[in-house]
Amino acid sequence: MSPGTADQLFINGIILTQDEELRQTTQLAIAGKHILAVGADLSNFCDQNTEIIDLQGAVVTPGFIDAHVHFLWGGESLLTIPLQQADSRKSFIELISNYATKQEPGSWLKGGGWNEHLFSEITLPHRGWLDQAAPGHPMILHRHDGHSGVASSTALKLAGITKTTPDPKGGVIDRDKLGKPTGILRDAAMGLVMSLIPRETEAELGRNLETAQHYLLQNGVTAIGDMIHDLDHFRFLQKMARQGKLRVRVSVYTPLLRWTEMKQLLDEGLYQDEWFQFKGLKAFCDGSLGSRTALMLEPYADTPNAAGIYDTDWEDVTQIKKNISEVDQLGYQSVVHAIGDRANREVLDVFQSVIEQNGPRDRRFRIEHAQHIHPDDQNRFSELEVIASVQPSHCVDDARYAETLLGRRCDYAYPFKTLEQKGTRLAFGSDWPVSPADPVTTIHGAVKRANWYMEEAVDFKTALKAHTTDAAHAGFRENDLGQLKVGHLADLVVLDPAFLGLESFEKPPKELIKSVYINGQKQARDDG
Repeated sequence: MSPGTADQLFINGIILTQDEELRQTTQLAIAGKHILAVGADLSNFCDQNTEIIDLQGAVVTPGFIDAHVHFLWGGESLLTIPLQQADSRKSFIELISNYATKQEPGSWLKGGGWNEHLFSEITLPHRGWLDQAAPGHPMILHRHDGHSGVASSTALKLAGITKTTPDPKGGVIDRDKLGKPTGILRDAAMGLVMSLIPRETEAELGRNLETAQHYLLQNGVTAIGDMIHDLDHFRFLQKMARQGKLRVRVSVYTPLLRWTEMKQLLDEGLYQDEWFQFKGLKAFCDGSLGSRTALMLEPYADTPNAAGIYDTDWEDVTQIKKNISEVDQLGYQSVVHAIGDRANREVLDVFQSVIEQNGPRDRRFRIEHAQHIHPDDQNRFSELEVIASVQPSHCVDDARYAETLLGRRCDYAYPFKTLEQKGTRLAFGSDWPVSPADPVTTIHGAVKRANWYMEEAVDFKTALKAHTTDAAHAGFRENDLGQLKVGHLADLVVLDPAFLGLESFEKPPKELIKSVYINGQKQARDDG
């Protein structure tokens, strides 16, 4: 077929191209895996072999790009104990018990997603709950934010955690009035147990991958930024890309403090293609708001003796700066998790230092989450050209309890609108499995904010751009993804027209996505 003839022509649609030169049109033509043309009448690109797809008024957007997920962990979360469903102590125990009955006695159990603020009586889970639900099973079950977890007595014993065990650097072991561990482990303390969990087999990683890809495609996500914690996962994904088994495009970020090992992999030569690309390094500065480990300039309103903690990544800022500088000089990105206002300030300080040292470059430093930004620091994002990689669903989650923890500081919590007005580029993501990788819900969260501090809500146009064009830019994929324009890869999502009215819905509507195309090929979305 000649380059000027379309394999497929979509007609009668509301096509939101995200291209400033032609923002909306009605027809789109695809040849091979690329977009051939967009416009109001593309009949001259057709012949008798062109497939005509009548959209019947449906909306078409570029494939959604989730700038921040944990890909294989997300897949695993759908196959393990689904504690995001727990709304009470009783249901928490039942979910564990039901899962445990299908496992080998004494085996390690995995799962998580619990949020004590969803329980009928707000209280943290206790090791006793796990012991009752699945006696003899070692386990650590993560809170939904991934920055704390609850461990069973068996797991605590295997890890040697007792009343005399000191808190590790960057972590906290919660204790009762007698000094005994309650089972709650925060940030680095979780590692005391997690280091004992048997590593996944390749077959298990394969199941996690397939489950993750199916889930993402169900939700219209065609490309992701994968924040991995394990270089074995990096090697596995590279192998899957080489074998042609990736169905979602993956841009990978690896642990900053594992830079020496990553550099060796780069020296050996990576396999990269349109499906799998290494983009840079990821570090942590602090924890999370819900676990009270986000690093704040002032103590928490309800816990006056606590202002958060530094992640272990941030123990040696000199080393952090050195790694970021070296990575920057080689042309790769650095992205850093920062939630509290102190954490955001300190990460901006490090980025500014590296910029001054290395000079001007299109480096696209990113702060992941960027949740609480002191007014004195809000201009610095645009001044330093730092991308705010944010997750609006976290705002909706935190709205339940943020005022208890932060008080007046909620005035500058999740300042999406302020950042946008100051010229900061926003990239949307979910942090899945912390929040669902559901772009409809994410965009709804950005425009509605659970009716919480609505002065920081952004409009639909800005939110859609942040989940497509700007998310592509945040991962250096703007030349082939994020817009429906000639020459770009033909990744697109077809949605119900109700998508255009998201701002009118109090809750995010379900089942708006009608079909998903990658490289011009319609994706199967109903297989397990």
